[in-house]
Amino acid sequence: MPRRAPLEAEMYSNLGPSRFSALGFLGEDARDFEDILSDDARSLERLGVTREQLVQELREVYERALQAGGDPVPAGPGSVAECLECRGRVPSPFPGEGTFPKHQVRVFNEQGTQSLVITPLALHLIERHGFFQGVGSPFRIDPAQAVAMLGPGRE
Repeated sequence: MPRRAPLEAEMYSNLGPSRFSALGFLGEDARDFEDILSDDARSLERLGVTREQLVQELREVYERALQAGGDPVPAGPGSVAECLECRGRVPSPFPGEGTFPKHQVRVFNEQGTQSLVITPLALHLIERHGFFQGVGSPFRIDPAQAVAMLGPGRE
């Protein structure tokens, strides 16, 4: 991990395991935070989808599922989404960014296996920081998987 100034080091320490995020936002990913960001950005570039397009599609699926109150809704080609409403809020790992509802929208493929989970905090982290979370984090949204399941950028 690169050497960081004390304030920056404290900020990045918030990405690790805590009482708010049991496994942390990095999961078991051994890459530096900056490498996670750049690898995911390159993945989107290879797919021909902008971060804004993907966030918009994720947000639309999240809102449709939330409005359906737990009933399954179409999420993309061959996938459905269901909302699990959770009580409470979780803070952003970045100081001063507030707290977010714990609601989860689970997106499943045709075979019914859980593939990704959309949360308000995950949407915020992607939109504001380009941070999809580390490999092994339970709330990581893998850009390639999300594009395959939701189909943003397809006409």
